[in-house]
Amino acid sequence: MSILSLLAQHADMAAQHLHMAGVTASDAVFHGFQAGQHAVDHYVVQVADNAPMTVDQFREKLKEVPKEEQLGWLTAAGKYFIGIFQKGGEVFAGFVTGIIPTLVVLMTAFYAVTELVGEERVHGVARGAGKWSLTRYTVLPLLSVFFLTNPMAYTFGSFLEEKHKPAFYDSAVSYVHPPLGLFPHINPGEYFVWGGVLVALLELEKKGAVVAGYHIKVAIWYAIVGLIVILFKGILTERITALMARRQGVEL
Repeated sequence: MSILSLLAQHADMAAQHLHMAGVTASDAVFHGFQAGQHAVDHYVVQVADNAPMTVDQFREKLKEVPKEEQLGWLTAAGKYFIGIFQKGGEVFAGFVTGIIPTLVVLMTAFYAVTELVGEERVHGVARGAGKWSLTRYTVLPLLSVFFLTNPMAYTFGSFLEEKHKPAFYDSAVSYVHPPLGLFPHINPGEYFVWGGVLVALLELEKKGAVVAGYHIKVAIWYAIVGLIVILFKGILTERITALMARRQGVEL
């Protein structure tokens, strides 16, 4: 037998052994995969309460866990953050269907009353109210914001002497918020000042924490206390204006 024949025979035998080894390896991998799958399906895990359960049972139980518990404080923070804006949207929707139509009607009605009474008569009352400190810093600001609204209300100061104008402005500008609970047409652009308080009061009334209609009492007292405050502010500002004028040698 030649050397070439021997080499060919050994090469053929090596190829057969390699083929058999490959088949054996494939079978081993297949059986190993089946064993692993079987082990996963029947694997027993331990949960927090030490109760054994299979992977499938654990997977189903995990679906029942609220997402907030899985993500922790990050989810809670996001929830409350967006909740603020959602609540704001609810309040805005309430304004659109509630206060805004009422506000439009009120503004139309009071502008109509002003036209019916006549500007000259209104101005005449304003001149009379500007003669004494008590009415100058209570009645006059009230009339100005009621009939002319913010910011036209300050034009009533034209009926006063120069030395009284700064004090009147201080009183009038301080009274564009207190009456909003009764007359929202006075300063509709800043209704949110009273609206925030109103939402809280209505919520308390709904829960029974305060008596029904409590927000109306608060609105009335808000307007009354506002008048008292602007009276003191007007008198004080008038004194300060006179003092500053004397110091600077200005005659008002």
